[in-house]
Amino acid sequence: MKSRSNKNRLALNSFSSLARHFQLQSVITLALIFSSSSIGFTGESVIPLLSGFDQERVAATYPPTDGNTLGELAKLLYRLRSVDPTKLQSMATQHEREPGASQAMSVGDAGSLTGTIKSMQLVPIPKKLIEFLEFQQLHVLTVQITDEQAIKVITFPLPEGAQVGDQLEGAGVVLQVKPSSENASPLTSAILCKRLRWLPKSAPITGWKLLRDQGVDISLLADLGTRNRQKLLAEDGDAFYSMMAAAADLEQSKKEVPAPSEMAPVTLLQGSSKLTGQWIQMNLETVLITRISVMEAQRQAELGSDHYYQIDAVGDLGNVVVQIERPAGNSGPPATFNNRYPVSVVTRSLPVFLERQIQQQEGGDAVISELKTKIQMDGFFFRLWSYETDFMAQHGGGDQFGPLMIAAAIRNKQPDSTNHTGVNWIGSASACAVIFGIFGIWAWQRRNGSRDRDVRNRKKEKEAESLRIP
Repeated sequence: MKSRSNKNRLALNSFSSLARHFQLQSVITLALIFSSSSIGFTGESVIPLLSGFDQERVAATYPPTDGNTLGELAKLLYRLRSVDPTKLQSMATQHEREPGASQAMSVGDAGSLTGTIKSMQLVPIPKKLIEFLEFQQLHVLTVQITDEQAIKVITFPLPEGAQVGDQLEGAGVVLQVKPSSENASPLTSAILCKRLRWLPKSAPITGWKLLRDQGVDISLLADLGTRNRQKLLAEDGDAFYSMMAAAADLEQSKKEVPAPSEMAPVTLLQGSSKLTGQWIQMNLETVLITRISVMEAQRQAELGSDHYYQIDAVGDLGNVVVQIERPAGNSGPPATFNNRYPVSVVTRSLPVFLERQIQQQEGGDAVISELKTKIQMDGFFFRLWSYETDFMAQHGGGDQFGPLMIAAAIRNKQPDSTNHTGVNWIGSASACAVIFGIFGIWAWQRRNGSRDRDVRNRKKEKEAESLRIP
């Protein structure tokens, strides 16, 4: 581990290299402060939303030439974090649509950004601010906007896979403007962004490439795995709805797509953090189908619908027994799953064969339908999510957790024969209860089933493997 003096030296070196990187002098900065201040605020100024900052203080943060100015820049990014990105984008877009908007652009205004990364540098913020601001670094980027224009972009660190040549889109607050060599209209030369949509030039996995081509911000996927085995959170919303819309559009577009990787639930339980966004095929048996209403207008627009469906299903574990340990301080045997494990699937719309089966079984527009049928799903792995069930309450306590999949295609795999002898539920008691999640009503139901003779004989011949999950 580096010594404290080495860390301080690194920070000081970063300040000096950063100043050289911007290639600006303080006299130019002061001139821009006064010239931009004379323009005055426009209707799209972000400054009223940045508590504690006025136009002069915003302009003084750039370029950061020492620890104090770098600290001010970090504080400004912290303040910008509380601004709704949708509102910020709307302000920037409105500004661009107005006649003469370029003449009115000044420090503190909302500005939009679309370009490709030309260079990138991680810069540590002053150590004394880390605990207060809750982040450690800034990403300083040079983004090529046109063949003739490149601007500096300061933002939170991009995902590790980001590289030169990747495309970025977003909106932020203008830090600096400069006169254009072509006309008198000022141009943005530096901008501070809370969040940027990352569209990588080359995606490391097939699923990311498919989602990128559908316009999904891949940066949303980068930290999904860090929330594995947690309930669905507000931070998941943007990725959840954009991925579901992209999956539905992918199916409707009838484009040729690569064959998905066949995967069993146990694989996702073992290595899920590295599989977020993976393009997967899975054979399942449905248990419960729930129609979930989307109440927010913004989410309806993102999804392209005012509802979606959750399919509660079970997937084959093969010759694996999954044991989930009880929470700390709760004594007793672990919850055990033999042969099958719960899997959740969400989709914007149901295939025709499922709609018909629900209509025949329930009649009318059923919100919740108990339906047992075999399906094959092509889709994207979202993350492991947790939820309350009666089964876990009775057999180990704590929350149930399992894979959450976003379906692009669902096919009917139910055999035509009505003879179901030997195709019964297998394993120990498993139950699901209707539960409430952040996106609406999520339901689980599990049933006890009898074991047929063939299964008993096979289990005598071969002992199952055991996967213990703390």
